[in-house]
Amino acid sequence: MNNFKRTPFQALVAFLVTFFSLFLGYIFFYVAVGSGQILHYFETRPQVNAYFQANYVPNQELIATAEAQLKATGITRSVTYVTKDQALEIYKKLNSSDPLLLEAVTADMLPASLEVTGKTPKDLKALAEILKSIPNIEEVSYAEDVVSSLETWVSSVRLVGAVLVGTLLLISFLVMVMIIGLKISAKKSDIQTQQLLGANAGFIIIPFVKEGFTYGSLSAVSAWGLSCLLLLYSTPFLVKFLTGLPVLPISWLFMLASLLGGVIMGGGIGALAGLFAARRFLKS
Repeated sequence: MNNFKRTPFQALVAFLVTFFSLFLGYIFFYVAVGSGQILHYFETRPQVNAYFQANYVPNQELIATAEAQLKATGITRSVTYVTKDQALEIYKKLNSSDPLLLEAVTADMLPASLEVTGKTPKDLKALAEILKSIPNIEEVSYAEDVVSSLETWVSSVRLVGAVLVGTLLLISFLVMVMIIGLKISAKKSDIQTQQLLGANAGFIIIPFVKEGFTYGSLSAVSAWGLSCLLLLYSTPFLVKFLTGLPVLPISWLFMLASLLGGVIMGGGIGALAGLFAARRFLKS
């Protein structure tokens, strides 16, 4: 703390550079995790819907044959038959806020359907072609473009985030090395006196490692706190925007784990910068 008070501007620069690096790291991390959960949600939900003709009720033999044909491909995770009555229940849930729509629709007006989940998004097209060959199937729809776009988005966020945050953390490391190095140079006579009195390298290096760790850990806690406030502030909008998707609310256990990870990363970078700067000085 005395070192901070003696050189407040240098300490502030080291803190701010690391703070902004870790803050951007938290933002990219939360976006990547949320996008990954959304992608997982779509990948594990019925991805191909095949609708029978509205005036047709398939028998059990046809359903069993279709299910066997789909599972024989080895790319099918699950097959679910949705009856007309079940389709009506789904329709009621989706339109529960509009009584007029509920009164105008009966089970006979809705088609029975097959909901098929593939093992990977790449399997959807092949499954759709098989479903089109089943008798009395009128329409086949699947969200291949949605899942593919999400996969591209998640990969891009992870790549861009890793490169950008990695670059900023490297800059933070170099800035802290420079600042701690300046402080060590200012204490050159004190260090030489300690060496003459028999102090070993570890005794001289440890204070600067602690100082670097303090810069990094304080920056991590501050960046985590600001990212939490930003997340809490934007939660009402995100809940409305992501209706039906299992992303929010975020577990506090997850948030605490992210805090611990940030402190380890920020403190580790600061401690490494202090160690590098001190060892470099001693070697010279």
